[in-house]
Amino acid sequence: MSKLLELKEKLKAVHPVLGTTIVNITWSGLAQVMASFSFDFLVLDGEHGTLSTESFEEILRICRLCNLPTVFRIPDALPHLISRALDMGADGIMIPRVESLAQVKTAVRAGRYFPRGRKGCGGFSNFRAEDCGSIEAYNNNRLIFVQIESYEGLAVLPQILDEYRDEIACVVIGPYDSSIMVGTPLDITSDTMLKYIRDVFNVCKSYNISCGSFVDNADMIPHYKHLGANVFWTGTDLSLLSECYQNLCNAFKRYTEGSV
Repeated sequence: MSKLLELKEKLKAVHPVLGTTIVNITWSGLAQVMASFSFDFLVLDGEHGTLSTESFEEILRICRLCNLPTVFRIPDALPHLISRALDMGADGIMIPRVESLAQVKTAVRAGRYFPRGRKGCGGFSNFRAEDCGSIEAYNNNRLIFVQIESYEGLAVLPQILDEYRDEIACVVIGPYDSSIMVGTPLDITSDTMLKYIRDVFNVCKSYNISCGSFVDNADMIPHYKHLGANVFWTGTDLSLLSECYQNLCNAFKRYTEGSV
């Protein structure tokens, strides 16, 4: 079974899954390196990242060849952005700042073929072997992640899941954006934030849908697991690289203190 189908099954069963992010590093070999580890998925950040369309397309192709599922975070819920990401070979899309039913409706219409949507057929990497040339299989195999990052999003989340539960693979929180929106800017462990996170996860639990959050590093995984997450979207290319460099420098300092 491909890792995409394994990821689908894990999300459907609300089992733990681990992902990471490429935001700034353009070398497509990085995705090949990531595929050698036990990541369940890779997020390509088209909202905050600096990569070009050509770099994204190359990385997406490498991921497919290396059997590493990809989720492309688009800048906004616009049909041409959604369709283009899928045409380039993304296995799923992530919709940021979801605060309305209309945003999810747009994602479904632009990301699914008729009769479930209105996606246009095209793109060199649009279909993959798991789709077996079937429109129905394609529709079932493309993942939609929604980000709930405000009280407005939390308020509409039950309505979204009532309407589109079968179309959504996962609900995720962007903790830093959420902390700003709930009034404790960049303090992602405030009492207000903790209640907000629990409230989002509790809604997801009531619908038996996978949920999770962006997680700064491995040390934070237990924190979000305790809050109810099963999806851990952990770190970015530069943050994890910086963490390794910092660990190296700290170790050097410890081992050489007092030496001549």
